[in-house]
Amino acid sequence: MSSARKLLLLAAAIAVTAGLAACGNGGGGESDEGTISGKFELTEEAPAAYDGLEGDATLTRADGGTAVKIAVTGLEANTDYMSHLHVGGCQPPLVGGPHFRYDPEGSEEPPNEIHLMFKSNAEGDGEAEATSDREVPAGEAGSVVLHLASEMKMSAFVHEEGHEHPDKIACAELEGPQSETAKAAEEEAEADAEPEVAASAPTIVVRDGEPVGGIEKLEYGAGDQIEFAVESDVAEEIHVHGYDLMKDVPAGGTVAFSFPAEIEGIFEVEMEGQSLQIAELRVNP
Repeated sequence: MSSARKLLLLAAAIAVTAGLAACGNGGGGESDEGTISGKFELTEEAPAAYDGLEGDATLTRADGGTAVKIAVTGLEANTDYMSHLHVGGCQPPLVGGPHFRYDPEGSEEPPNEIHLMFKSNAEGDGEAEATSDREVPAGEAGSVVLHLASEMKMSAFVHEEGHEHPDKIACAELEGPQSETAKAAEEEAEADAEPEVAASAPTIVVRDGEPVGGIEKLEYGAGDQIEFAVESDVAEEIHVHGYDLMKDVPAGGTVAFSFPAEIEGIFEVEMEGQSLQIAELRVNP
């Protein structure tokens, strides 16, 4: 699909979801498939003139691209503003953290960064939209930060070392550390992460379709922590029967198991695809 086609589809998608964002339940929530949104909250350094500021930021991932849209009220009339997509959340002291970049070592300008520039109208309302034909990776769209961007300061906003701008007005959290989206992603990553097992934990080695040294005997008492690893020269699914735990081991790789001995009995540890028993797990009372 061409870049132009992607951007048109993203624009259509975000137009549909913008209304959802305006009626959302606060920062950092999923408002539609592929869309996250957050409400702007004033920073500690925001001038008193912005006490009535309200608004939303919405980020949509679709067709391999990304669209970011903001809509804000309560701004100064006829004033230039700039927003950036940041990787961090809205918590002080470093609100937003660094700017998001597709290439962390690359340019500080679009298209490597996502900037939204706009001018408020006579009523102090403003909105902006930026699109990219690349998708922002999940978990890296931390927040959108709103700055005052007068013509005199414009270049300083873009190039200031470390992006610690002194005049951040408001921040809308998307996948920042306090958002439900980020928490869910973190929990999923933790669940998928390989557990750490003790160096003394046994490793069952499978070569040429057989466990080296025969079927490994694993014996524990109820309440112990069961720990072992499986190293295999073929890709397989390892199934711990009784506990119904299953993990994939890549060819030439190792997979680790660590779980409490909560079920008493004798159970097979099997290479599921080959119906090959590689260990006997015994949990005594």
